[in-house]
Amino acid sequence: MLVTVLASSVTTAAPERRIGSGGVSVVLPAGWHTWRPLPGLSSSVTDPVTRVVAISAPFRFAERGCQVAAYAFPSSAVAVVVLEWIRLGRSDHWAPRPERFTTKSLPLHPPPAIECFAGSGGSIQFAQRGRHFGAYLLAGRRAQQSLVARARSVLDTLQVVAH
Repeated sequence: MLVTVLASSVTTAAPERRIGSGGVSVVLPAGWHTWRPLPGLSSSVTDPVTRVVAISAPFRFAERGCQVAAYAFPSSAVAVVVLEWIRLGRSDHWAPRPERFTTKSLPLHPPPAIECFAGSGGSIQFAQRGRHFGAYLLAGRRAQQSLVARARSVLDTLQVVAH
């Protein structure tokens, strides 16, 4: 009796890497970069708090003291920044998070759209799980539209844990 054994290779994808803080996270695409504050590092900004930073290229901290545009990166790159308001706006009505972040729900505007940032940018404020957020998309002047679309898809992976 002749037995034939077929072998197949199984390729497993790298596990997704979620980044963020305070129960707020996104999936960081391969090759993208992030920043997370060191434990015990105090900041003069306590409201809103930076929860997510995802940038498509290496970056450094910008020389200006702006919170959303605190990161300097190549003009061909994009960044996603998510802030959470801890106290402000608690009694205000905030729209719910959109089902998806699209060109309609998060459009880009020409500069100066985001304070302290020289490229195009867009923002949206929303509530999710009783928490209040601002999501910001910063596109360098030479960023490809496909990369801008990728940044929106990063925001689509946003997960928020209820307090």
